[in-house]
Amino acid sequence: GYSYLVTDGDREYVLKQIDDAVRDVWGTDIASDYQHCWIWTEDSLKNAMYHHLRDRLMAMMEQYDVRIFTEFTGDVFGENYKRPDMVIAEIEYDDTGAYSVKECLCVIELKYKVGFHSHYAVLDDYKKLRYYYEDLKVDCPMYMATIWEYEDNETTWVRKNAAWAKDRVTELNASYDRESKEMRFYIGEH
Repeated sequence: GYSYLVTDGDREYVLKQIDDAVRDVWGTDIASDYQHCWIWTEDSLKNAMYHHLRDRLMAMMEQYDVRIFTEFTGDVFGENYKRPDMVIAEIEYDDTGAYSVKECLCVIELKYKVGFHSHYAVLDDYKKLRYYYEDLKVDCPMYMATIWEYEDNETTWVRKNAAWAKDRVTELNASYDRESKEMRFYIGEH
């Protein structure tokens, strides 16, 4: 096999498909899974995200040789101790049929935390995303998916004017509404 992701038009199409799927999975599937007790820990959140993204993107991924990898240690992530929870990447095959990652198309970090003080762990993942961009030179869309079982206003974790996050980071957030006490899932743009 070989990769079909050869033109800028195809790349834009693939990135749009990924972005639409990530957003829709968060607001629809993950919200429903949470409500119906399918998500209990960060690990089950990662599993649910993988499952729903793969279901939604399967045809496109097969056509363009795109795959989802968890706890990814390939590419620039192999030589450090910080690895993404999930990446969606284009792969390529060599003459023997072995594959390698050609390009990371997006990075996804996930957090599931309870209580006020756990917000420090969430902020640590934003530091990881910044590290990926500034130190490892990873320049692809990045998503931070956070279920925070704590009452909070709809907000973003990264400052609105953070230059490193602009047009790069999309926050997928969930927290309890202060008034209704219901868990709500929402998206923060940068």
